[in-house]
This record gives sequence, C-alpha cells and structure tokens, in this order.
Amino acid sequence: MTKRVLTYFVLAFGLITQAFAQDRVVSGKVTTSEDNSPLPGVSVAVKGTTKGAQTDVNGAFKISVPNNATTLIFTYIGFETSQVTIGNKTNLDVVLSPDTKTLQEVTITGAYGSYDKKGYTGSRSTLGGANIESRPFASAVSALQGQVAGLQTTAFSGQPGAFQAVRIRGIGSISAGSDPLYVIDGIPINSGDFSNRTTSASTLAGLNPNDIEEMIVLKDAASTSIYGSRGANGVILITTKKGKSGKTIIKGDVELGTNQVSIPGLAKPMNRQEYFDITREGLINASASQATIDATLNSLGFNNTDDVDWLSAVTRTGVTRNINLSASGGDNKTRFFMSGGYYKEEASVIGSSFDRISGNVKLDHNASEKLTLGFNVNVSGSNQFTPTAGGTFASPVLSSYFLRPSQRLFNPDGTYDISLTTFPGIYNPVALVDVNRNQLFALKGVTGVSVDYRPIKNLTLRSKFGIDFNALEENYFRNGAFGDGRNTAGQASADYTRIFNWTATNQADYRLYITEDKGFFVDAKVGYEAQLSKSYFSNVTSNGFPPTNDLIYPVVAATPVTASASGSDYSFGAIFSNATFNYHNKYSLSGAFRQDKSSRFGINNRTGNFWSVGAAWNLEQESFIKSISAINSLKLRGSYGVNGNAAIANYLWRATYGFGFNYNQTPGSAPNNIGNADLTWELSKQGNIAIDGALLNNRLSFTLEYYNRTNSDLLLDVPLSRSSGFSTQTANVGTMENKGWEITLGGTPVKTKDFSWDVSFNIALNKNTLTGLVNGADIIAGSFVRRVGQDFQTFFAREWAGVNTDTGAPQWYLNTKNADGTFDRTITNNWNAAQRVTTLGSATPKAFGGFNNTINYKGFSIEAQIYFNYGNKLQDTWAGFTQGDGANATFNKIKFQLDRWQKPGDVTKAPKYVYNNPTLSNNFSSRYLFDGSYIRLRNVTVRYSLPASVLKTLKVGQVSIYARGTNLYTWLKDKNLYFDPEAGIAGQANNNIFLSKNFSVGMTVAF
Repeated sequence: MTKRVLTYFVLAFGLITQAFAQDRVVSGKVTTSEDNSPLPGVSVAVKGTTKGAQTDVNGAFKISVPNNATTLIFTYIGFETSQVTIGNKTNLDVVLSPDTKTLQEVTITGAYGSYDKKGYTGSRSTLGGANIESRPFASAVSALQGQVAGLQTTAFSGQPGAFQAVRIRGIGSISAGSDPLYVIDGIPINSGDFSNRTTSASTLAGLNPNDIEEMIVLKDAASTSIYGSRGANGVILITTKKGKSGKTIIKGDVELGTNQVSIPGLAKPMNRQEYFDITREGLINASASQATIDATLNSLGFNNTDDVDWLSAVTRTGVTRNINLSASGGDNKTRFFMSGGYYKEEASVIGSSFDRISGNVKLDHNASEKLTLGFNVNVSGSNQFTPTAGGTFASPVLSSYFLRPSQRLFNPDGTYDISLTTFPGIYNPVALVDVNRNQLFALKGVTGVSVDYRPIKNLTLRSKFGIDFNALEENYFRNGAFGDGRNTAGQASADYTRIFNWTATNQADYRLYITEDKGFFVDAKVGYEAQLSKSYFSNVTSNGFPPTNDLIYPVVAATPVTASASGSDYSFGAIFSNATFNYHNKYSLSGAFRQDKSSRFGINNRTGNFWSVGAAWNLEQESFIKSISAINSLKLRGSYGVNGNAAIANYLWRATYGFGFNYNQTPGSAPNNIGNADLTWELSKQGNIAIDGALLNNRLSFTLEYYNRTNSDLLLDVPLSRSSGFSTQTANVGTMENKGWEITLGGTPVKTKDFSWDVSFNIALNKNTLTGLVNGADIIAGSFVRRVGQDFQTFFAREWAGVNTDTGAPQWYLNTKNADGTFDRTITNNWNAAQRVTTLGSATPKAFGGFNNTINYKGFSIEAQIYFNYGNKLQDTWAGFTQGDGANATFNKIKFQLDRWQKPGDVTKAPKYVYNNPTLSNNFSSRYLFDGSYIRLRNVTVRYSLPASVLKTLKVGQVSIYARGTNLYTWLKDKNLYFDPEAGIAGQANNNIFLSKNFSVGMTVAF
C-alpha cells in the first residue's frame, strides 16, 4: 500500500513538474501609438486560458505562458484590443491605438449598476481620482470646488475637517435639507455634521481622498430619480479604488506642508497708538471733559506700556502631514486593493487641528464563470480639536479683534494674565486654548458585501448589503479659574453619538437583444431596497472641578448637572426599476420608476412615487454628420422627472408628548408636537435639455445644458389657532424654482510628442425664485427675507446712503413706499425711520465655475486651477463691533475704521467717531454688505517624474516629486472687502477660523 502511494506521488510530481516545465515567461512593454508613451494597467491575457497579467506604471509586463499557447490579448479602455502572435518570442513590444468609438462608449457606474455612455440620457459629471488625491484637503468634498458645472461648495471656516455644504443647481428647500445624497461604493450614507459641541465637523472627513477612484455628480431627474425620495438635491457617487489583474503594485506617497494666514491690512486690529488716538477723538466728539477723557483712557490701559498684537498671538504657521501606502494586484480570479493613510493638519489659528488614520480593503473574486463575490471595508479614526465658534466671545479669532492692545497677554512673572476684561465674557484667548478642551474623536466605517450571479446569458442577479457606521465621542472642558467655567468652578461634558445605518439591495439586470445583429437592445433593471438608520445619543455634564487642568472628565466633578440619553431612527423601503432602449447607438429612450415608503412621513402619505423619462440622439451616427470629419461625436439629450426630499426630522409628522415638564419634583409630560398625518415628501420636478460634442479628433469637447427645477410641497409652518395649544403646524405648502445654464468646455490646444496642454472650463448660471409661501406672507430670517418673487437668500436691510460730508453723520435712504409703488429716496440720519428693502442683493451668486490647466513636458507637469464667483453679496456679521464708529468703545477696532470723518468736506467710508456712539450707525444695513465677486488661484502643482531609463536602474516603477500651493492669490472686485470672500453658502462672515494658504512638497514612489 505504501509502495503504491509512493508510486502515485512520484507520478503526480512528475506530471506537475512537466506541466510547469512547459510554461515559459514572456515579457515586454505596451505603448500608445500617439506619442509612444507607456500604458500602465493594460490587461494581458493568454488566449484560451484564464492566465493574465497587467502592465506596470512603465507599461512593462511579464506573464507565464504555456508552450502550446499561440496568442496574447491586450485590452485597455479607450484603445483598440490587440491580439499578438507569440511564436517563439520571449519579448514583445506592443503598440495600442486609441479607439475613438470606444472612447465614446465608456460605461457610467452608479449605485444600481452601470450604464452605457452612448445610451445615457441623464446629466452627470465625473471627477477622476487624480484630481482628488492631488489636493491637500482633509475632505474630498473640497476637491469638487470649480470642477463640476452647477455644483457650488465654499468653505465657511478654515477648521480642518469642518462640514462644507454642497448645492447642486441651487437651493431646493426652505426648511428641509438641501445637501445631495452621498453614496459610497453603492451604499447610501448619512452625511453632515453630527457633532454636538465641536465648532464644525463632517462625517465625510473620515474618508481618505487618496482612496477614491472617482466621484460622479448626478444632477438631473433622469440620473437621480432611481434614488427616489433622496435624490431631489442631486446625488454624489463616490467609488473607492479597487485592484486589477496583474503584478502587485505597491505605492507610497509622503507630503509635508505649512498653513499660513494672509489677512488684508484693513482687516487687522488697530495697534496701541491707533486705538488710543481714535478713542481720545471719540471722547472729544462726545463732548467729554478733560478729566473724563484722562480717566477713561487710563481705565482702558493708557497708563501702562503693554502693546499686544492679539491677532498674531492667536495665529501661527500650521503644519500638514499626509502619508499614504497602498498595494493592489491580483489575477483573473481574485483582485485586491488595500491601503493605509495618515493625515494631520494644524490650522493657522491656535487650538484648531485634525488628524486621521484610515484603512481601506477591497476584494473581488470570481468564484466561477457565473458567480462573483465582492467585499470592501473603509474605516477611519479621526481626532479633531476646535476652539469655540466664531460667533462666541471665547473664540480666539473674535477675542483677538475685541481685546485692546493695552491688555496683557502675560503677567510680569511669565504666567497668563487671566483677569477679566471690562466686558465680561472676553478672556485671554491664548490661555483659554491652553487650559480648556474641545475634542472630538470620530470613528467612521463603510463596509459592504455583494454577490453577482449570472444564471443565464445577459442576466445578472445582484445582492448587496452595506453598513455605514459613525461613532462620535466629544469631550468638552472649561476650567474653573477663569473664562466660561469660572462661575461653576469648572464644567465638563461628555457626549456620545452613534449612528448605525444599513442598506440591503436585491436587483436583476437584463439585456434583451431585439434584433439579430444586436444593434437594437434594451437594458432593464428591477429591484428592492430596504434601509434602516438608528441613532443613539448620551450626555453627562458636571460642575465643580478640582483646581487642576489634568482632571477634565465629569466623573471627578462634585456636582452632576445633567445625564441624558435618547434614540432616534428612520427607515425606507423601496421598489425601483430602470429601462433604456438603445437603437444602434443612435437613438436611446430611458425611463425610471421608484416607489418609496418612509417612516419620516405621515400615515396618510407614506408612499411616494418618483419617475423620469429621457431621450438621447447621437447625431454623429447619422449620415449627414458622418461626412463631417471634424465631428467625432454629437449628442442631443433631454429628460424630465420627479424626485423627493426626505431630509427632515424623523418624527415631525407624529403628534407627540415630551417629558421634562415637571411639577413639584414629580415627573410630568405635555404635548410637544401637534404632528400632521398628511405630511409628505417635498417634490422636485426637473426638466433638462443638453447637447454634448467632441470635435477635431476629440481635441475639443463641450456640453451645454439648460434646466428648470421646480420644488413644490415645501415644508413650512402654517399658523394655527392658539386654542390648539400650538401656534403653528408643519405642512407641505411652499414652492420654489431654480433654472439656469451650465457650460463645460475641454480641449487640448497643443499636443506634440513631448508637450501637451489640456484645458477645461465650466460655468453655471442659476436663478432662484420663491414662487409660493404660506398665504404669500414674508418669512423674516435674520438678515434675510423669504418673499414670493425673490431669491431665497435675499438680504433684507436698510440701505446705506453714506456719510454726510458736512457733519459726519451716518445716512440711510428712507425707502418708504409711495402711493404709485415707487420708493421715497429721501436721505435720513434716523436708522429707525429707514425701511428695510429687498433690492440690496442676494448671497446666491449669479455665476460661478472653474478654469483648469495641465501642461506636460517630458517628465514635468504643471497643474493650475482657477475658481471664480460672481454677483453675490457678503455680510460681515460682526462689523457693528469691529467698526462701530465708537459703539462698544472698550473693544478694539479694525484699521478699516481709521477712514472716518474728521472735518467738513471729508469723503470717508465711516461716520464721525463718537465714544459710545448713539447714532445706531453700527446697526445692520447695506453698509456691511459687500460684493462677493472674486477670482482665486486655488491650486498650483508642479511635478517631475523620473524617466524610464532611470527607473530601470533604480528598479522601481515610478518616482515623482512635486510642490504645490493652494489659495495663492485672490482678486476681489470690491476693493472695500476686507475679509475672505469664501464665507459659506449663506455668505455671512462670522469670525471663523481663517482659510489658509498651503505650501507643500511631496514624493510618490511605486514598485
């Protein structure tokens, strides 16, 4: 028996050895026919077998080939497939030619599968991973600015990891959410700012931009209606990187940089001499006696020698570090991608920082010809420190403008001066940052599994299950020695937030060929999706801490104040379908339908039906266009459909009771929401028509689109009789319209063997109009008014008429309405007599976009991005304090205030400076509104990649070094604008963390 086993073993070993002996290694290089440059990522397969490989970053490949094999197949997206006879060769150099037809037929990937580009009828824009990972931002959302026509996103704060709002084709709601739906690797996620005490945080900051393969922005109904009740504000699809068959590629990237703040001279606080000169002048203008003047000045520190530059004290040169390492590869059966990253950014303001550790793993496995399995997990842990918000007196930015230069930073013994100022609530900001704590630790995970089964030809059954998880731990501590914690002997809070969201999707994809030549076919999708999101929140707050800054958690405090916990959830259930008819890539007709049920809406209107239809005509397939050689593609498309908006509170429709209405130390409850069983989705009805084209051998491309988006059933508060116990009830009553044009141009003006210049330009022009409100009545929202016929973000203020050159008095236009409907333009110096008007402008820009350039010369490349914004107004919300003409006189002022009236005939920007100004000139008016038009050189990157000959000597696949800068230069149309024009979607500067200029250098190495 043993002898027989041994014989079989020897025989088997011999056969295996013989089989291996029959294989040989074939290597070579793949280049493009256009300029002989190497093509990385080309798939190399042995015809008739499952063996395969992939070219590296230099276009080189190496593959084990059986002796009986005759042919290698080379395939690459956008190039013609090449079959090369091997013969007895062991080295092959292969040249691939671009396939113009294939370039126009690239598929578009979405959460519910892929769509053929030729037959696609919707509006979408794609941003590749190279344009995302090459930007020094904590969040990938920042990389979208200026890259996508119709997508508006501007930072309102320089806090690293801060939330940044995104608007696609305008603002679509008054009270519900207006942010798009984010989908990561097919999983709809909860996005936004879920922190409770942190100044600003974003869940998307947990996603490493270096892990992103591409971002696709879906804009019209044909693209988004399959997402149903979540697609009204657009959809952003984020696809992370995945492995490809071939040699394992290991890639590393290291980047180091600095963050610096650049503040215009007029925006800087006054120095000691300037402050006391203008204060003395203000006292004289207030008719104060000399004794009063001397006493007042001495009380403000005139009799000391301190001269502190508080702005310099709270700003610094921050440091940015970005390190990433990845490995990818596989074969025809299994592909993998795995990465790890570390990112740390210190803002240009003390107490503000963000660091993140991230990891990503993605696996794809062909279990058989019919079965494919997929798995991905993306997880990160981030640590964020933030000072208090810009609109609080404890903010280091605000304090640096309010504190006088005569107030000390340090005592003579070197300790912090923590004495209270003349205005309680403003403290030594450097000391506060040193001893207080405002920390957020966030754990984020997105993971999914998928199974694709193809039981018969052209039919794919797909099941996906995804989890989106967010856990936030916040530690808030205020010391008891001074500051906000002084009256409670110290205060601390510990907050915990957990949001667990899962989505399960089952769908079937089928392609039916209608004609024998397969030129006329229909792609159909049908499926069911369920989603459940559960949130949990707990908080503990305590007062009374030991006199040390080392014990900061509520457990050590003497007096518990609050202890609370709460939960919330929502769910969706949906059936969806989509079908596209394609006739010889010439005509296509698409339709989508989705029926959603949501727990967020009333029992009477829980079901919503959402749909779209679209059509496309590829004119280059017509004979009368084919004859025009300059036209490579020309496509006319249009769509119309209905989406929903479900971004509202979870239980708004329910009539609920709340506890906490206690009496005589006995728990009590009372109604706290009247509810509305008829509450339902806000609706977005959008029409879109566009033309796409590529000309001159694809050297020039363009897209021109027009859209009209009507939002109806907007959620607003309707007045109720007080006898109901409530003053208002939420109902679906409002309407709004956004319409506009989007233009995208791209081209390669110059292309030679060694030199190329690629450019792209996009611009969006959107007009927003409120068309229906409750009983047509205005809604006053702070500095804004919501009025029928006006833009949603219309400023509502008194109109500034300048300074009286004879008296220095402030002036406003009366603007009372005459009988004929005109306005009385009489000038008054009485702020209360002047009427607020809606003619001062809006925070919504009339146009915005980007201009991007890439120049390549041999191993050198230069990338430059310009962003522009035109036609909006910006408000300085703290100008009444920092340039109040003598109001709040104990606070310092900015240098802009120095241009004040001093004598008759002076033409100035600021009225006469009067100590404790009684004229109300510091109250809000159009004086503090500025033209927000600007052009910014947002990003410049210079890169050099070592040539192939050097790489071969070093035995590496890629080495490149680069240097870049962001926010390098800004041109302002309004020369009086003294703060950064990026003030968020609402256009209100609030003394937040300054946006920084970033300068960095880095190196990328691949093996």
